[in-house]
Amino acid sequence: MTNNTHLFARLQDSRNLPSLPQILLQVVEIDQQKDYDVKKLVKIIAQDPSISAKTLRLVNSAYFSLENKLTSLERAVLYLGINVIKNIAITASIHHVFNGVKKNGAFPIDRFWWNSFSCAIFSRRIAEQTKYINVEEAYVAGLLHNLGKLLLWLNFPQEYKTILPLLESQTDECDAERQQIGITHCEAGAWLIRHWKLNSFMADAVLYHHEPLDRIKNGFPLVKITYLAHKFSKLNNENQSSAFAIGHDVLGLDSEQLNAIISGAQEEIENIATSLELRIKTPTCSEDASTEPIDTYSLHLINRVQDSSLLTSFLEDLIQAKDRNSILRTTEQSLNILLEIDTILFFLHDVDNNTLSGCTSSQNRFQELAQDMVLPNEAGSLLAKSMIEQRIINTHELTPTDELSLADSQLLDLIGESGMVYIPMAAGDISVGVIVLGLKESELKGDARLLRLMANQTALSVHLHETREKQAQKIQEERLAATAITAAKIAHEVNNPLAIIKNYFKLFELKFTHSSTLKKDLKILNDEINRISNIVQQLNNFSPSQKKEREQVDLNSLLTDLSKILSKSILYTTKTKIHFIPDPDLPPITASADDIKQIIINLIKNAAEALQEGGNIYLEAHRKDLVNTKIVSDKKLPNVRGMEITIRDDGPGIADEVSANLFDPFISTKETESCGLGLSIVQNMVTQLNGTITWSSSKGQGTSFTIFLPINGFS
Repeated sequence: MTNNTHLFARLQDSRNLPSLPQILLQVVEIDQQKDYDVKKLVKIIAQDPSISAKTLRLVNSAYFSLENKLTSLERAVLYLGINVIKNIAITASIHHVFNGVKKNGAFPIDRFWWNSFSCAIFSRRIAEQTKYINVEEAYVAGLLHNLGKLLLWLNFPQEYKTILPLLESQTDECDAERQQIGITHCEAGAWLIRHWKLNSFMADAVLYHHEPLDRIKNGFPLVKITYLAHKFSKLNNENQSSAFAIGHDVLGLDSEQLNAIISGAQEEIENIATSLELRIKTPTCSEDASTEPIDTYSLHLINRVQDSSLLTSFLEDLIQAKDRNSILRTTEQSLNILLEIDTILFFLHDVDNNTLSGCTSSQNRFQELAQDMVLPNEAGSLLAKSMIEQRIINTHELTPTDELSLADSQLLDLIGESGMVYIPMAAGDISVGVIVLGLKESELKGDARLLRLMANQTALSVHLHETREKQAQKIQEERLAATAITAAKIAHEVNNPLAIIKNYFKLFELKFTHSSTLKKDLKILNDEINRISNIVQQLNNFSPSQKKEREQVDLNSLLTDLSKILSKSILYTTKTKIHFIPDPDLPPITASADDIKQIIINLIKNAAEALQEGGNIYLEAHRKDLVNTKIVSDKKLPNVRGMEITIRDDGPGIADEVSANLFDPFISTKETESCGLGLSIVQNMVTQLNGTITWSSSKGQGTSFTIFLPINGFS
């Protein structure tokens, strides 16, 4: 066969022509935009019934527990967000690409997938190292670089069978394809991608990944990235130096960057492949190509291939998660999409108290109930046994020795399903907790290795987040300690000359007793010196050793007086109004009234300065009791009675560049000579009162600070 036009026409007329990835690429393109157009995204996914149906099914699932079903695709997209939509699109698209293999007998799908998936991983890593603007595009180009092999196999099965043995004998596959069929897999894959009308150089990346090196040097970045990723996907000890030389020659990568690209890549590929039970063969293996009819295992394998793309997105989302809530939310969403499970709980291991404490993301319907679930590890429950023995326990598969404890029975009743499964979470040798999944059926959709991988990756993210928090707290404490020493020295040194000046004023007053005017002037100067001295003394608020006398404080009265005073002072010349309504149910609190005043004044002053054009500041206080919590000490307390004070404004919000270090000394958003001590002082004073302070802020919608103070210390 030499008539390429005829061959491409045959492909065009084929019913085995994969379609749809253009939807995926358009979704990914929108995802790259900072402020994407929701209506445009809805218009794109509405082109595909599968993605639309999955979106509506997910948003209306029991996982979200919406009171009213959503039938509008636009509202569903707004609710789920673009990351979830992207994962749905990836799963649907890759499934369509691979679906046709089921119909056409033997194909080395394990080898094909190894090459495709490893090339995708390397493409992403190379794109990151070279600062390529569209990392997702590079990943998909690597994933589809061998798509032409599938296309040839689906449309020329008899001819392609004769090629498979030639590939095992190291025959050039492109020459073999051209001789037996008339076109190469590079040409077929590029033709298909052009048929999809993608606005990308992806077709060129697929077409030229077997070209001579000299030609590649003059290509655009995506072609070079895919070419090098293809070389790296066949990497072994013998050709590593050659691949490194190509990386340096083609993309100017140095040895450090090249080592970063390959470091951990093999483990990443193998871990995900193992979790999916992919019987992969690396490029160094040489076994006879199978020509036997496709078996049940291969059919199962093909069904699982589509999950790998979602799993990759899951791992990437975990890396980007900024806090524990985001980590848990990412895991919940991925389990929901991947395994269609909408009943999910987490129990995290508290090492200090040897307990398992329930938790979920903030959007989980069990969030409030989970906070009250605390179980000792020695309770003999299957939940604790799953973590201790590091084994998955399915209540539908219980042995005579696996009996439900009272806690297990309560969980099963709460979940409201016919069964549940416990999946241990481990970060290396560290037991982090257990994931609890509700089962509608007796069997869990999905394999144990996949579940373990997701659970352990979640555990690792949670553990790293907690470690970072502890390190940040330690650094903050050390920074405040250093600041306290410096502040104490400054206060001491400044007070010495101030004392001398005050003595001279006293002498002047005694010498010039006859002049009443001079005495008044001297008194004014003396009062101002006293005020300076008091301001300097405030630097001692950094010192954790300084403890002030505590008393019974009527918080309603204190906040009412403060609101009036601040309205007539700080806010008097502004268009900002302060709003406070006393709570009649507030009991007295044992604390330092002066400390509470200074905390509130600092926060309201900051809010007022943020509201340059005027606005509103809302001051609230109410009872708040915490259950099974840690306040300042590391000891976990069963119950803490307390008060919650909230100061919020409707200003512009806190700038992103300082939000990560908001409570650090000398970090300020003000365009003045302020050195930014206010919030550090506030945090330190709240800590001395055995309380906590948290904050939230969003662009254009204001900032809120919430302070929790125990009523009677920790008693």
